[in-house]
Amino acid sequence: MTEQSYLLEEPLILLNDKKIKKLLQDKSIRVDVLESVGSTSDYLKKNISFDKKMRVCLAEFQTQGKGRMNRVWHSPFGQNIYLSLLYSIQKDICELSGLSLVVGLAVCQAIENIIGLNDQILLKWPNDVVVNGLKMAGILIEIQAVSKRLCDLVIGIGVNVNMQAAEEAHIDQAWTSLQQLTHQYQDRNQLSAEIINQVIAYLNKFSATGLNPFMDEWKQKDSWLGKSIQLLCDGITYSGIGVGINAQGHYLLMQSDKRIRTFLSGNTTTVK
Repeated sequence: MTEQSYLLEEPLILLNDKKIKKLLQDKSIRVDVLESVGSTSDYLKKNISFDKKMRVCLAEFQTQGKGRMNRVWHSPFGQNIYLSLLYSIQKDICELSGLSLVVGLAVCQAIENIIGLNDQILLKWPNDVVVNGLKMAGILIEIQAVSKRLCDLVIGIGVNVNMQAAEEAHIDQAWTSLQQLTHQYQDRNQLSAEIINQVIAYLNKFSATGLNPFMDEWKQKDSWLGKSIQLLCDGITYSGIGVGINAQGHYLLMQSDKRIRTFLSGNTTTVK
């Protein structure tokens, strides 16, 4: 029996709201686990409550999973984590720059706490978790300003957990999964709970302190730091050496003339 066939014979463990809630540090969080949904983020946006309590939606399958820049997030049934978190933050919308970087760090910490792979998991600015240059998780944050000092965040997180090579035909970028990396079937309930715990902890700290305390942690996870990269922004490709982020979470690129160019958004690729 091959390793691949063995992995495929592992029993399917479905998401269970009771198991997840039992592992949460904050027991007041409402957790909805759905068999199928358009997208977990859209579900939360339709169910925002006036009491501003934290709420989480997970689904086994998404028919309209969303990635950054209107990309489709491939969501096969029962294999991965498709999770959205509703969080109200006492900040102006202009103070939320760098938020996706903080959430990325939280996702890395959660995976390391449960699975390991500590030295392998890195972040690709602005919102991807990668291993060996292959995408393992992505983050999409939607912000709604409620008042001058209050914003509702809908934080969408997708993690490739037990996805197999058979799904490659449906994905337009290089990817990996935790099962491929560890050669073990992973319990998504335990990992989902830890992601929720860590994201909330990181958001609470960000709400109190801003991005600055996370700068060193981000530097350790920056997959482009010191590397030759190309960054596509507004239809123009810039080349240079990645030198990290500034205090606002914008990426810094040192060009051949030694000038530092700052980017608020864009797509990065390595120069081979």
